[in-house]
Amino acid sequence: MTTTPAPPRVGKTISSVLGHAVSSTSSSGSTGREPVRLADSGLWDRQRSFYDGDVAGLWGSGAVPHHITGNPVIAHCYARLVVEFLRALPDDEAARPLLLVELGGGSGRFAYLCVQALRELAPTLRFTYVVTDFSAERVDAWAAHPSYAPLLAGGYLDVAVLDADDPGPTTTRVSGRRLAPGEWDGPVVGIANYVFDTLVHDAYVVRAGELREARVTVPADLHADRPAGGVVWSSVPCDALPAGGPEGLAPVLEHYREVLDDTAVLVPTGGLRWLDLVAGLTAGSSCSLVADKGHGSLLELCSQPEPSVVLHGAGFSLMVNFDLLARRTRACGGVAVLPRDRSPHLVVGAFAQGAVADPESFAAAVRDELVDTGPDNYYLLRSLLAPGADTGVGSLLAALRLSRYDPTLLVELLPRLLDVLPDVPDVQRADVERALLRVWDQWFPIGERLDLALCVGLALSAMDRFARALPFLEDSVAAHPDSAPALFSLAVAHRGAGDLEAARRWVDRALDADPGMAQARALRAVVDDELGVTG
Repeated sequence: MTTTPAPPRVGKTISSVLGHAVSSTSSSGSTGREPVRLADSGLWDRQRSFYDGDVAGLWGSGAVPHHITGNPVIAHCYARLVVEFLRALPDDEAARPLLLVELGGGSGRFAYLCVQALRELAPTLRFTYVVTDFSAERVDAWAAHPSYAPLLAGGYLDVAVLDADDPGPTTTRVSGRRLAPGEWDGPVVGIANYVFDTLVHDAYVVRAGELREARVTVPADLHADRPAGGVVWSSVPCDALPAGGPEGLAPVLEHYREVLDDTAVLVPTGGLRWLDLVAGLTAGSSCSLVADKGHGSLLELCSQPEPSVVLHGAGFSLMVNFDLLARRTRACGGVAVLPRDRSPHLVVGAFAQGAVADPESFAAAVRDELVDTGPDNYYLLRSLLAPGADTGVGSLLAALRLSRYDPTLLVELLPRLLDVLPDVPDVQRADVERALLRVWDQWFPIGERLDLALCVGLALSAMDRFARALPFLEDSVAAHPDSAPALFSLAVAHRGAGDLEAARRWVDRALDADPGMAQARALRAVVDDELGVTG
């Protein structure tokens, strides 16, 4: 009797070519510390301390990457995914008020943009968006942010302290609404952008049909100039999963043991805890939208060496195992949707539980949305929206529209806009002005070194819309009282609006800030001549 040899495990042939394997011991040296489970390591204390910093220092400075998950395109994408989720529910459930809860709101910008997008896309939708963070000081800062004020007053937005490491019941700051298991009588949408990669993880090694538990030794000081900051990996036999781990995890790891080989897999235990929390907030249906860097298929999990610890200042991030999140969601009776094609920079996944009437149609709608306006595609094509020097105003407006009026794109387009706007016909100037105001509506300041008010004011002035430019330029000067360019621009707008006395005052202020500013000296001479001022 002839037997057919068993097919090689996924990854076996790939690893033999690439030469990747995870050893049970490491030859990279010892720090003298005992190796421990990744979830029990001191990395997470370091992480918590880093993310306890202020918004301007973390996100405003760019220390933590955020534009890919904090722009109008991803906000509109999520708004459409929320609508598709509600369409997939029974009519009586979809008609109930919707609760959205964002974990780790960070700068607060995405929440602002997403609420704006939802109000525009579904104007009759009754919803409350609660943005949360473990830092009480950060939550207080959101509650006091001027851009949040009308949304808080209208009941569209609320804020709350919620700790991903210990996500117990909490109460929102404005409405006093309690967020606890079973408290909400309607659908719930959870949102986590660039959060799972920073939450607690475990790690396992699959080698020769054996599942092993990864261990990590962390140096006293991580250094970015050393591979993975100097973290040393090892592994030990794994007889059983740690007690109290996420439900439904064991079958997924057993599947990995059967089909993978010579690889390491991360288990986003903090992320799984968040999915459970969102599903538990309601007795009805829920959907978590998760965006992060990560692996979305078995093929991407093949032949992985030890997990990569990527440092961001004093913090770090790991690749998120979206394949595990999806398999575990399906094992628990839910619907998991991942992009059909590999997403090299940002994977967006939808993980639904409850009465999704037509899972296949829901999955198709989600994937179609991610193809058309997915944040990873936008990130990859973003540079193409900043055209060259010969671009006309029509192309510039098209770029702004495709970006959903992204403020950072306006800053990049501004030099070319200032070249072409003086010659734009009046009928098109109205289009430009509307676009500039849409960009301003998308602006949520987080302490960046970006003076959007000055940019908008300059563009309006370039079209002789001086009266419209003045409020923006006044805002710019209020925020930057010693900025000679802002003071000079305000003087130009006042002259254009016919107020020569004000123009003289502001040009003097500009010269006080920068006595050698040639443009200001020339403007003062012109204004003095128009005022009839002599020697």
